[in-house]
Amino acid sequence: MPSVSVEKLLKSTDGTVIFARAVGNRENPSLVFVHGLALSGSVFDDLFKDKHLLDRFYLVSYDMRGHGRSGKPEVEEGYASIRYADDFASVVKAFSLRTPMLIGWSLGATIACDICAHLGADSISGVVYAAGLPYTGPIMNEVGTPLVLGFLPGLFSTDDVNLSARTKIAFIDSLFLNPAHVPTSLKWSWLGATTLQLPAVSRLVLSRTQDPEKLLQEGSKGLPLLMISGSSDTQVQGDVVVKLMKPHFTNVEVHTIHGGSHALFYDNQEEFVQTLIDFSSRVLDDKGRENC
Repeated sequence: MPSVSVEKLLKSTDGTVIFARAVGNRENPSLVFVHGLALSGSVFDDLFKDKHLLDRFYLVSYDMRGHGRSGKPEVEEGYASIRYADDFASVVKAFSLRTPMLIGWSLGATIACDICAHLGADSISGVVYAAGLPYTGPIMNEVGTPLVLGFLPGLFSTDDVNLSARTKIAFIDSLFLNPAHVPTSLKWSWLGATTLQLPAVSRLVLSRTQDPEKLLQEGSKGLPLLMISGSSDTQVQGDVVVKLMKPHFTNVEVHTIHGGSHALFYDNQEEFVQTLIDFSSRVLDDKGRENC
């Protein structure tokens, strides 16, 4: 079957619009990518052109509620954990996916917690934390660097336009290893996505409540987890994430990209892609043998 690209506007169970897209051969195993704070699925544009991935997998991404081209509820109830799980389920149904692998970058990794809490781990084949935040709550102060935590006042500001603008520019620059070497068009595209998220929505997104109990239970039962981090990440402390999460997972792999940034799938695409392929292929092979 030839590779095709599809974009869809879906409606989640509460009526919120969710933008999603897919590219590749639908007969291949599927990978669902979820972006980070204030951005959108367009950050994965280069990955969605990667021949090594497209030869093996069907690639799907969607904009989380509150982000990008998806709806942005302005009430706390719109960011309940079950809503995020329903959004994921809507994407899976719309593209007829079969137990996809979830790849969560940064804030996008929190979706695994919602899935385990409300859909069950059987709905995914495994989880990849790409410089990932495991879940929201006090853990954010443990895994977040002082730099990224220092961005919060500016992201939440409603009365200081200059602070807001400077914060978003600095936030985007901090994603990359050498921001001066990143094409201006790409940085402006990512920066443009941040303007679609109002400060009140940024606060709702980051203050939402998650319960990690089911996630940790599924980890102890064998839910596969890959934690990829960059040694030069200025936003998330990958070693702290590993320290906190590894004891709860029996089927876990850890990979550190030397000199890797927070946007490691962009700055370190080749190593990121190969690590992702190796892990996903291993997990899928294991599941295939279990089903024989």
